[in-house]
Amino acid sequence: MDLPDNNLCIGIVTEDNSDILRYIQPLNIATQHVNVSHHELMFSKRIDAPFEEYPWEENMMEIVNAPCMAIVVQTSEIRWMAKSFGRMFHSEKGIQRYNRTFLYLPVVTRLMSNQEFEDHISEVFRMKEMDFMPDLDIVKVVKEMYVESQHVNSLKGDNSSTKLEDMNIEIITHTFVGVTPYDPIILDVWNARTGFLYQANLYPYKLDNLMGKNITLVTINYPPLTVIDWDKDPRTYDGLEPQFIFEWSRKLNFTYGWAHDDDYWGWIYKNGTGVGIFGILSMDKADVAFNAFYLWEPEHHFLDYSTVHFKTSIILICPKPKLVPGWMVPILPFNYNMWMAVLISVLGCTTALYIFSVSSVKFLARDTGAKMVNMYSSWIECAFRTSGLLVLQVPPDERDWSTPRYVPMRHLVTWLILFYFVVTTAYCGGLAMVLTVPRYQKPIETTRDMADSNMKWTGLYEAYLIGVKDSTDPVMARVVKNFHLDASREELIPWLSKKVATKKYCLVLEKMLGGAFFMPTFVNEDTMNYMRIMKEDLFFSLAVFATRKGSPLMHHVNVMLGKARDAGLFFYWEALTVRNYLSTRKQLAVTQSRIQFDDGPIKLQVHHIQGSFYLLAFGLSLGTVVFVFELLIYRLNEIKEEMMNKKLLKGKISVMSYPPLKQDIRLTR
Repeated sequence: MDLPDNNLCIGIVTEDNSDILRYIQPLNIATQHVNVSHHELMFSKRIDAPFEEYPWEENMMEIVNAPCMAIVVQTSEIRWMAKSFGRMFHSEKGIQRYNRTFLYLPVVTRLMSNQEFEDHISEVFRMKEMDFMPDLDIVKVVKEMYVESQHVNSLKGDNSSTKLEDMNIEIITHTFVGVTPYDPIILDVWNARTGFLYQANLYPYKLDNLMGKNITLVTINYPPLTVIDWDKDPRTYDGLEPQFIFEWSRKLNFTYGWAHDDDYWGWIYKNGTGVGIFGILSMDKADVAFNAFYLWEPEHHFLDYSTVHFKTSIILICPKPKLVPGWMVPILPFNYNMWMAVLISVLGCTTALYIFSVSSVKFLARDTGAKMVNMYSSWIECAFRTSGLLVLQVPPDERDWSTPRYVPMRHLVTWLILFYFVVTTAYCGGLAMVLTVPRYQKPIETTRDMADSNMKWTGLYEAYLIGVKDSTDPVMARVVKNFHLDASREELIPWLSKKVATKKYCLVLEKMLGGAFFMPTFVNEDTMNYMRIMKEDLFFSLAVFATRKGSPLMHHVNVMLGKARDAGLFFYWEALTVRNYLSTRKQLAVTQSRIQFDDGPIKLQVHHIQGSFYLLAFGLSLGTVVFVFELLIYRLNEIKEEMMNKKLLKGKISVMSYPPLKQDIRLTR
């Protein structure tokens, strides 16, 4: 047989003996040989495993995973062997994903009658696995005998008496294309005396023109990627990716049907079955799947992904930031770093005042006999004076010239007054800006903002998490943890509408490459009045088409996708779908939600100076508490002093009265 140019070896499967190796090994080609007896093939029991497996498949998997593009199978059960290969290619253990070239040889000791063989081949060619094996040939041995110059077929009798020269070998394949892809075709006839009769290509390429062959597609309604109305008569099939299917079908000349499942993308189980788009494709109920399919790793064990045709992004719309409360107005002129700098400067200036005061008294007033009134002799006094400078309150000793001062203290206090004048002026400028321009809470702009805000987010499908649920990025892991979807399919839309209306949830939108969005029906202009799109994408994905593992259609899908992508057709189809089926006003409402409209000048209201009233209330309350506390302390000290005086007075009376009493006694005696 003609070997592919990139073939590295030939896989050989024999049933009884390995005589065929004598004809192949002299070709100096590497071989991978497995022998499976007829009894073992037909009567082995399944292994207790999630995926359908048999004991003899462990050796067969060596051929499946070897880089052998050509496989020669000598068996009397072509149907069962073809089914086994189809299952093993689909298995999670199957590594190689390319389409193979098969040659099925009969076992000479078990030759069937002509009708039995025809029935067997007919059953084989009607198998679903044949849709994934276009390059498949079956050898039919025909015993020829010449009687009175008439060509008579003798298909029964003692085969051992038949010589090789008396046999014709027919090479049969299936049509693969057209509305009856199971029809057999005799490619050529071989005889030991004359060789191949027609010198035909034994593996013709069948995918140039499918001649009306039916291809089953599976997708869901997900505009603008796919627009499908199952309830409309006739049904609507349109969208960005179906437009590609339409062009591809015209190029390859095939018809198509649609499969449908209500489980959206779904999932695939370990045994290869599943639900949703994934399950339908994995169980061979469809040939091609699409609709926001990305490079998801778990499903790739059972499916094949095409080349990338465009990028989509997952982005969130979150509640718009609210105006900061009025009590924060006195804090807003400085940010966190500025307030920390002010605090450090207050502590530093307090320390400097105290050190200068103590040092001046200790070193400059020594031996002078001067009795100084010092207002910076304690830490508390220095702290109060520094706080006064912060609000431009000059210490009283600067205005009282009768207070004796030393030069270092005068210099220090003067420079501190100048320093705090600059700080206070800067604060006043910031306060004027805060009162002029409205200040809002920090918006959610990036993924880190989303993680730091700890805000819940939700969407129509849990499939949004497939690409990031196992992320090792700690920021993304925190975001994934906050995803919340707790509603049945029937109650999903009302539940999402209610959650979004609370302004405590972010909602998932998917942005196409051209800037259009997929968004739920309840996201409209009114919704975007209180929602705002993030500046940064949460994450992005690369969209692909999917087929069965090792599907022969994948090559044509990749070629057509490359041409459509390079021509920019996906941009055109996206814009066309938005114009025909989506609301442009809704799309603009999302894109313009970040624009902050200027409402013009507003009058100052009470809430603008609410913070100053809070400060006043705090100061009055603190002063009252301190005043009452000082009164209590003063009263307690008075009581304590009175008690001490009473004790001292009682002690003095006892000491003074006792000796005279003794003296009086003596005198009396």
